[in-house]
Amino acid sequence: MKIDVLGCYGNAIGEFKSTCFLIDGTTLLDAGTVTSVLKDHQLKEIKHVIVTHTHLDHIKDLVFLVDELVMMGKFTIELVSVKEILDIISNNLFNNRLWPDFTVIPSYDNAVIKLKEIILNEYTTIGNLSVKPILMTHTVYCVGYIIKNNGKGFMFTSDTGPTKAFWETAKTEKGIEFIIADVSFPNRMEELARVSGHMTLNMLIEHIDRYELNNVPFLITHIKPIFLEEIIHELSQMGRPNIRPLIQGETIHI
Repeated sequence: MKIDVLGCYGNAIGEFKSTCFLIDGTTLLDAGTVTSVLKDHQLKEIKHVIVTHTHLDHIKDLVFLVDELVMMGKFTIELVSVKEILDIISNNLFNNRLWPDFTVIPSYDNAVIKLKEIILNEYTTIGNLSVKPILMTHTVYCVGYIIKNNGKGFMFTSDTGPTKAFWETAKTEKGIEFIIADVSFPNRMEELARVSGHMTLNMLIEHIDRYELNNVPFLITHIKPIFLEEIIHELSQMGRPNIRPLIQGETIHI
């Protein structure tokens, strides 16, 4: 599995791009940064978009992606998530008010977007991947994911505050090479992190210790750019070699 980090920050400002991972050139995990990074020939290869939740920093480039695909010809992508999230997208985004309804454009039978509903806590095959959504704790309906290929893969919290099911699963799940985890705020802003459904480093480490995950590599994501230096400094003081920040533009191989 090849994972290109197109964006990994909790805001889109200046050079910092919001959440999006391109897996094996054909599958997007969230769509916060797509058309601002990829060329048309790369967009044509995308077959699936797996969505964690509907906050704009995770889906904003989805609207430009489907528009570009229409302009280039007959292309179709699967929009993959649980029913609750697909319903929000259908009712509030592709509704002919905020953006054209690309689930029926250019026609119902040949629409650019095909909705693919998957079931919470169950594996579904998406292309060459096995994907399982897990309900997280956020301000909107949000799922994290286990994503595997041939029995090996990673876990992604997406945006989350303290939760239980994800970490219980992480403790027992086989074949996990690393976990991508939300750390949006510095430790001094724990109250805001909890209210907004995010984590600090201290909150993440509390879960790592409680669920005995100290031997698992953690890649922190969704850092608010304004706090990047502060959070990196906090991490440097903690003596946790299994935790590092994701780097925008890096490629990870499993």
